[in-house]
Amino acid sequence: MQRVKNVDYDEDELYDDDDEYGEEAETYSQEDRGNFAALTPVVRAELEEVGLQASDKEIQDALWNYYWDVAKAVTYLKNNRTPKPQQQTLKKQERPKSKFDEAAERSAKGLGESGLSFRILSCLAWCGRCWSVQDEEVGHVVKIIVESPSDGSEGTPCMLPPRDWFRDVPWTLPPETQGHLVPAAPVYRPRLLGGSSKLAKPTEERGKKLATAGVEESSADGASSSLDHPTKPKEPKENEAPLTVGEPRNSQRSEKREPKPPPSSGLEEEKPDLRAQPTAFARTLSARPTPDTLPAAMSFLNLLASERSEDPFKGPSPDGTVTKAQNRSKGMTKRPLANKTQALKLDPTSTQATQPKVRSKGLDVPRLWAEERARRKPSAAFVVIGHVDHGKSTLMGRLLLDVGAVSQRDIDKYQKQASEMGKASFALAWVMDTSAEERERGVTFDFAQHHFSTPKADFTILDAPGHRDFVPNMIGGASMADMAVLVVDANQLDSGMKGQTREHILLAKAVGLKKVVVAINKLDAATPPWSQQLFESVQTDIKPLLATSGFADEDIKFIPCSGLAGTNVVNPPKPSSPAAWIPKSHFTLLQALERSIPTPAKLTTTAAAAHELLKQPLRMQIIDVFRGSITNPLSIAGRIASGTVQIGDLVMIQPSGEKAAVKALDVSDEPRDYAVVGQICTLHLSDIEAQHLRSGDVVCASQHPVRVAKSCTVLIEVLEALLPQPVDVHFGRLHVPGRISQLVETVDGKGEQLKRRPKVLKAGQRARVRVGFEEGVPLVVGERVVLRSAGVTAAYGRME
Repeated sequence: MQRVKNVDYDEDELYDDDDEYGEEAETYSQEDRGNFAALTPVVRAELEEVGLQASDKEIQDALWNYYWDVAKAVTYLKNNRTPKPQQQTLKKQERPKSKFDEAAERSAKGLGESGLSFRILSCLAWCGRCWSVQDEEVGHVVKIIVESPSDGSEGTPCMLPPRDWFRDVPWTLPPETQGHLVPAAPVYRPRLLGGSSKLAKPTEERGKKLATAGVEESSADGASSSLDHPTKPKEPKENEAPLTVGEPRNSQRSEKREPKPPPSSGLEEEKPDLRAQPTAFARTLSARPTPDTLPAAMSFLNLLASERSEDPFKGPSPDGTVTKAQNRSKGMTKRPLANKTQALKLDPTSTQATQPKVRSKGLDVPRLWAEERARRKPSAAFVVIGHVDHGKSTLMGRLLLDVGAVSQRDIDKYQKQASEMGKASFALAWVMDTSAEERERGVTFDFAQHHFSTPKADFTILDAPGHRDFVPNMIGGASMADMAVLVVDANQLDSGMKGQTREHILLAKAVGLKKVVVAINKLDAATPPWSQQLFESVQTDIKPLLATSGFADEDIKFIPCSGLAGTNVVNPPKPSSPAAWIPKSHFTLLQALERSIPTPAKLTTTAAAAHELLKQPLRMQIIDVFRGSITNPLSIAGRIASGTVQIGDLVMIQPSGEKAAVKALDVSDEPRDYAVVGQICTLHLSDIEAQHLRSGDVVCASQHPVRVAKSCTVLIEVLEALLPQPVDVHFGRLHVPGRISQLVETVDGKGEQLKRRPKVLKAGQRARVRVGFEEGVPLVVGERVVLRSAGVTAAYGRME
């Protein structure tokens, strides 16, 4: 069966050997022919000037290949037509032959005469003046004389017996020496004698003395010396001392002296030996080794470390020997340095506080504070709250500009930078929003702090973020304030009521704020501008919410204003403006702030209680850790909740338990010697590392530290239904995860028990719950607590 597939090919598909696949001939266009006709005479004329000839084909090929470039074509043809000069081959100078080359030629010539070649010679033995070589092709041994005898004879090659060939081979050991490494007896071979250049001069002097003595003795006795018949002087060899006699060696003798007969006594006189003694180096090379100098035999067991020996650890170790010798040295047994170091060690059981490096002035802060009360202006810190994009930062920037806390030059700089980013209306907001990310996104992330003063009071602005994602930062800022400024956009009240305006009001009440100034902003953008009816409508909607949250009517003030235009912020509007109705019944924003400053009596019920609060131990929560300056590399800021602090005090940071010294402190960006409860101050610390300081930690007196616990009991006002569940716990700036572990009881307004261990807490109830934490938290009795769950404020209260 045929398994090959039959394929029928067409005739045009078959390959024919006659087919030619050469390239098509180049065809020139009419334009190319015209270029050839015009440029060929030009090229030919250039070539004729230098006496060169070229055909039309060559000229046209050059023009075609160089794209009608006449200069390149002419250069190409010139290079091809110009005959190249024949390079004259310089005859290599013959190098003078060295002695080694001459010796090699003589050796090759001698070996060639003997019929041998280097290729087939194998060296067998060296006897001192000849080599025994073997012809590998013939097999017989041939001797090659290298050194001729000194007597001038032809010399007879010395043939070593075959047993001497294996004289150095170790396997020819006798049976009694088997099992040991016995060094083979070295074969004595004459070596080249040499002398030391250092010994040449002493040898020469000794030869001179001997020669002088011999000449004098010979002349006296009339005896002839062997030196009277000098032979042809030999060339001095290297490192060989020259032979010296009475006369110089190079002196020429004019006549040959005849030998004189010996003396009549018949006794031959002993002649002095004028030869120099061999050097130590020569004696070492030429001497035959003695058996005493041969190395001793070594046992295989000893070589393989298997021979039985004594315990290597029986004696003292080398380190022990060195240490013992050092201890015996002078002064080492007393160890004065170690004793001094031991005396400087701290007693771990000592409870005495470490003295700070900065000395305290020991000021009586409560007395000084009471004496300065009459000369001191009222002060307060207010937090700016409200929904996002309602103009909080812009309003505070306008307030700082109008009171002179910020210069117009800075505002112009911010205006230029904001215009380049397409945010020209945010120039005033950049006074409070200082970070690059806040300026780029146009949203406040963290609360900003700024101080300013008026003739009547000192203020600290705490601009809180309005976005819901930054509520923890808003709580931290509100916990430091004495009152709140609620900013409401008159044109977007609904979005604020549904957004963060309502929650911010609840949080302001939760952290203990009692006074609030409501700034109804952007009335200049209303329709119509500065509509009094719109202002009253917003006031009607906001007031019930504030009253429900717990704010009294006398503690609420409504102010119409425009932060961007600056109307009724610091200066009242003009009587001719559309806002002329405002001064008749409303204060400016600055006036409302000055009238809303809480007095110490209202904050602490009585002045005596305020004085008592100064004497309590120091408690201050850290809101920020930063680098103050070069002189103050580590600084913290916060509001003092109780007690006082002055320069030189030793404080403790909880929960780390580390202590630090107060190097310096500032109040309202001004250096002070002390700070008291209610003031926002900056402490410059020393003797502590930055890793022990975090926002939310508590600074306390070292003698009265704050306790650190993992659980606490909180009396709360319930805003949302609660169960034993995980919650986010906010202690001012501190934000930690926790869990409601137990619903202890529900209570009434007086704190009396209503129900024990309820299963669920409903909105509007008051209850006492147990909250636990994963890690230890610094807890202060009476501190405000906010509980949040799922992004919503669920409850607030105080810690018990």
